[in-house]
Amino acid sequence: MMGWADLWRRRLSDLVERVPRLYRLILIARHRNSPFLRRIVSPGHDLVIEGFPRSANSFAVSAFMFANGWRDPRIATHAHSPAQVHLAARWGVPTILLIRRPEAAIIGWMAYASQRGPRAGQGMSPALKLAWVRAQTLRYARFYERTTPLGQHFVLATFEEVTRDLGVVIARLNAKFGCDFAPFRHTPQTQARVFAFGRRHLSPDPARDALKAEFAALYHARGNEAPRRRAEAAYRAALVNACPRAGAGATTGQHGDARRRDLPAGGRQGIGPVERI
Repeated sequence: MMGWADLWRRRLSDLVERVPRLYRLILIARHRNSPFLRRIVSPGHDLVIEGFPRSANSFAVSAFMFANGWRDPRIATHAHSPAQVHLAARWGVPTILLIRRPEAAIIGWMAYASQRGPRAGQGMSPALKLAWVRAQTLRYARFYERTTPLGQHFVLATFEEVTRDLGVVIARLNAKFGCDFAPFRHTPQTQARVFAFGRRHLSPDPARDALKAEFAALYHARGNEAPRRRAEAAYRAALVNACPRAGAGATTGQHGDARRRDLPAGGRQGIGPVERI
């Protein structure tokens, strides 16, 4: 990733994602001999967990599987595409849609992605770096602009909810779709097990943290102003749209309060490392 050719492929992918069935067929063809094939949504999946990259996707999937005895449910996940959510809605597959503040998600994804592949982000010109930040900011905006209207077909879960109390999210999922999935209980021991399973992808990385300052400056650069405003508007709209659909009683209070506080840091003890995913 991270070259000009990769950037154009990303833009082409965004166009194809507007036709979910076509996008799914392309994914199937591309991953026909890969374990990722099981992550592409189908009517037979038990669950969809999707969100923009670095929105606790891996933590949610790993913790969910841990809570349910490491059995092998068919979870469609990690396509990071609104097409998965559209098809899940069409087929009635229970879905958790993950969301994180755009600044944190986009900067985190750029830092992570720049470490991948043989080039590992080396030799990128300032213009290319800004172009990538703009592209990912627009990708974030489009992701939630396209999924928010489908709110009745999924449970929205913020990064903070997933990393602090995924059990409440699973309870909302069960109530909404009539499922009986076991909740994940956050303790230092259960989190250590999940992080051991996720290894490097879940754990904080000092080298990655060092890259975030550079990408943060680009995210706030004048050249990214319009995409940034669009992404932040999409984030706010997704949260506002989800509030009327929150469940009753204690769930409603926890879900709504997180949004009114604009999702601040804090929470349960022992959660610190997760905040930097």
